[in-house]
Amino acid sequence: MQNTVDMEQEAEVQVSITFDELQCFDSNDISTCVSIKSALKICQKSVENLSAKTVEVLSLWLRKLLRGYINEAECCIEAFKSLYEWLLRLKGEVTPENKAACSDFIMLLTDALDFAEWAKVKLLTTGERLVHTTAFFLLAIVYSCLQMSNESHVDALKEHESKAIELHLNVLNMLQEITNSSTRVHARITPLLRQMVEIADFLSLKLTHLNAFVKTSKTMTNICTHYNCLESSQNEDKAMPDWLQETVLHLCDTVLNELETVYEQHSTGTEEHMKVAQVYLIMLHKLLNTRVKHMDKSVLEALMLLLSGGESKPNLDTDSEIALLIAKYMHPYVMQIHELLYQLEDFQKHLITCLTEPAQSNENYDELCLDYVNVCIIDHAELNQLTYQTLLKIFEYLCRDAGNFCNAARYKRILETFGSLLHVACSAQLFNYFCAGLFEEDIIRSQICADVLMLSYRLEELQPGWSKNALTKITKYWIKCNNSYAMFSQNLSQLHVQRMLKYFHNLNKNHDPPVFNLHNYRYINCVSTKTEQEQHLWLLQLQRLLHSPPNDIEQYYEILALMELLSVSSSDWLLKLPPSIKDLLLKGTYQRLNNTYFKLALKASSATKLRILQAAMPPKSAANTCWHVQRFLHECRSSENAQLKSLAEQYAPDTEVRALLETLQPTLPLPKVNTSNLQISYAKLAYQSNQTHRCKQASLKRKRAEYEPKYILGQLEQNAEQLSVCSAELDATDLQQTFACRRLASAQHQSARASGTGSGRGIQPESAGVRVLIPMETGDPRIRDPKPDSPSQTFKGPSSMGQRSRPRATIRHISNRANRSNSSSSNSNNSSSNPRSNNNNEGMAYQATRCPHYHKHRSTISTPSLAAASSAYPMLCTEPALAWALHCSSWWPT
Repeated sequence: MQNTVDMEQEAEVQVSITFDELQCFDSNDISTCVSIKSALKICQKSVENLSAKTVEVLSLWLRKLLRGYINEAECCIEAFKSLYEWLLRLKGEVTPENKAACSDFIMLLTDALDFAEWAKVKLLTTGERLVHTTAFFLLAIVYSCLQMSNESHVDALKEHESKAIELHLNVLNMLQEITNSSTRVHARITPLLRQMVEIADFLSLKLTHLNAFVKTSKTMTNICTHYNCLESSQNEDKAMPDWLQETVLHLCDTVLNELETVYEQHSTGTEEHMKVAQVYLIMLHKLLNTRVKHMDKSVLEALMLLLSGGESKPNLDTDSEIALLIAKYMHPYVMQIHELLYQLEDFQKHLITCLTEPAQSNENYDELCLDYVNVCIIDHAELNQLTYQTLLKIFEYLCRDAGNFCNAARYKRILETFGSLLHVACSAQLFNYFCAGLFEEDIIRSQICADVLMLSYRLEELQPGWSKNALTKITKYWIKCNNSYAMFSQNLSQLHVQRMLKYFHNLNKNHDPPVFNLHNYRYINCVSTKTEQEQHLWLLQLQRLLHSPPNDIEQYYEILALMELLSVSSSDWLLKLPPSIKDLLLKGTYQRLNNTYFKLALKASSATKLRILQAAMPPKSAANTCWHVQRFLHECRSSENAQLKSLAEQYAPDTEVRALLETLQPTLPLPKVNTSNLQISYAKLAYQSNQTHRCKQASLKRKRAEYEPKYILGQLEQNAEQLSVCSAELDATDLQQTFACRRLASAQHQSARASGTGSGRGIQPESAGVRVLIPMETGDPRIRDPKPDSPSQTFKGPSSMGQRSRPRATIRHISNRANRSNSSSSNSNNSSSNPRSNNNNEGMAYQATRCPHYHKHRSTISTPSLAAASSAYPMLCTEPALAWALHCSSWWPT
């Protein structure tokens, strides 16, 4: 009881001490004379009754009181809360016009710097909690100085920014030393790091503050690296802490800001900015290397933007200077970051979402995807199921349209990347996917899958080489594909299967010549050299079958198979058909027979063609639905034989179809240009654009604006009226021309209104694509077999494709992320798919396909009548080369 009374009396005595008396105490005696709570009450009362200025109270604590109470850590923490409130009060008084308040803040800045110099040694012995509290208060002073100098434009403080930066560096050193000895994560680290991020934002505004800026980021990285190692060792399933998230976002922001500066300026300091970005990539790699397991969405978005090259990345194919700088300073470290992220579950799921969501269709992730696949090739770790799923989504994304297919350099990179992956990974799942993809309806994806498979096979041939057993199995596999999925088919996939068969047939040097049978003729047709001796044997066997009485469906298809194999110049046997086969030709309902027969008739002599026209022609309705019949008739119409030409004209198609045939089989040979005499100075053809041109998707052509005739006429009339207003500035000739244009526009406008064209109803839109119809048998005498297995099912490849070990080949801006708009319109033109028939049945009449390149490159078709011909008579476009030769004739066989 007596002790309580004594303490209350002591408290009353201490409270009776004035602020002036408190200032007279020495720092060494203050702790014994006045308690820290009493000192706080004295100062609080002095600030409230204005008996002392705010800066005087703050300076007293920095000069004496904190140094005297330094050993009372718990009480000092409470004191810093009051100091922070007084700091905010002083900050509110500072304005460009209030010179006294500016002087007070400068005095506070000087006192804080002296205190930090004194506390570098003394404060480290008091514990990590007090160091963090002190650092937060001192950093608040630094932030206030930089903020008022840059945002409030207080010129008096700009001269003292160097003191604020010096104070900042002292605090960083203090934090670095105390963190090295830390054994647990403190909750105060999050607001402390946020304070450092805010200071770094101001330091990045001036190049003179670059060293302090980088020092801040390095300190943040070291603190988070140390703490994250402690966190990872305790709980691997814990979500990403706020302090780690803030630091990762700061590092990503800095790299993106440096990239944007490089993209926009193209100045002499470009390389220096790339060096800064490189330093921050190294820091980011160091931080992510501390076994980061989970990431928030904001962090994933920042990393995706960084790995894809920034928000306004230019076309590196045309900007070689920036491409070289990125390859030198950034790409090696980007690949190292990829190695840390590519098997992270959160990252893979977010990547799949970005590649598949329509809202992300305007973003270009091509480079990021290729880097991801390359990391999978380089890394020796086993690929998990989610990684396989990500790889397949990446492939589908790269094949989403014709853009990468038409870019030769990009297409080459895609083939090399996935071909190497298929060779190195030795995954049955990947082989099954690409083998099934070869039969895809999408013609581009089918081509890419075939090229990837062929590249992987050639890599296998070089290292370690095909074994005899593996070569036998994989040959049988593609023979099965040839017979099951491409038999009697107009699908383009059959060309890819034949390409595989030819490769493995030539690779297997010690093979026996294949023997002809109904299930083997397609393989023979693919790999045989078709020597004269083989042709003679096949012709004899065909003649034997033709003159044998028809007994089963096998005989019919064996006849077709032998006719497919024949390419002899002697075609007299075409006129010696038995009555049963000739009746089938005259009926015209067996399109496979008609196409096969007239394909051979193309090579016959004029006399033989004349007799065929007289005795073996199907009805006109049937002839118009068979492509090779139309080719045969077109050759006959182009012949110099008058009788042959006259008979062929009886089956003449419309003008549009004839123009289509003329394009593929010109009547007159094209003149050859003698290029040896051309003297061209290619150095004078160099063109340099005067302004920067950017496209959202550089690989695709931009969509031009299309106006209705009514709008064009309205603009013409409006311009003519404007010219008439300016008549005072025109001479007689100009006026006469102006009124003539106005009368012409008015007449055309009235005519358009009368015909309905002006409203747009009289204008038919251009065909959306070249339609191709594949003919199938309508009167097939064969009993239909069950439909073969769908090629989209999982392919069971040879056992040599199974798992085996092999040495691996070596080969948001976030600062405005909250304001970033996701409402940009989708620019993707989804090409129509190409449905095809893969079965052996020939009962369906037609099946439509669409050329996917037509939308993107409509302007490449120079003859307007071709599109009209293909839409008016689509059944004539049965050969793959017809619809496709207009765009990529270089890789289709003639």
